[in-house]
Amino acid sequence: MRRRQTSKGQGLVLILLVLLAVFVIFGLIFVGSFRVRARPTVQEAVWIVNDQEVSTARVGEKVEARVVIKATEEYAGSIVVKIRKDTTLWFDSDYQVSTVPITLNGGEQKEMELVFTPNQASGGRLRGYFIEIDFQATGTKWVMESSYPPRLKVTD
Repeated sequence: MRRRQTSKGQGLVLILLVLLAVFVIFGLIFVGSFRVRARPTVQEAVWIVNDQEVSTARVGEKVEARVVIKATEEYAGSIVVKIRKDTTLWFDSDYQVSTVPITLNGGEQKEMELVFTPNQASGGRLRGYFIEIDFQATGTKWVMESSYPPRLKVTD
């Protein structure tokens, strides 16, 4: 009697192991069939005032955020360019946002500009302004380095 129970238990364990192996194999095949898309790279992100590259601007002055994106492979989708306020001890906030649909082949690059006018000087809770890029087709983002510069300080 015991021998029969032992062989039934071993048979059940063997069946479970085979099923587990089948699920693992199909899972690996399913995951392997999806190719991870590489996001484009940000080659340059600078601030321009009166055709000069700057790291400081004045309140009310027209500032151009210039970004150069280079595709490492084909990229087709929207890129969201954000000018954000860098706030001390609080959440950063969007100040201006632009969505640009683009299609790039591997190795191609695109220059994008977003013009804005800062309405608040750096100091107190506002440290300054920075650029953030959302690559919607890949679900990834790029954020400007947190030091000043490259982030933009604004004076009165």
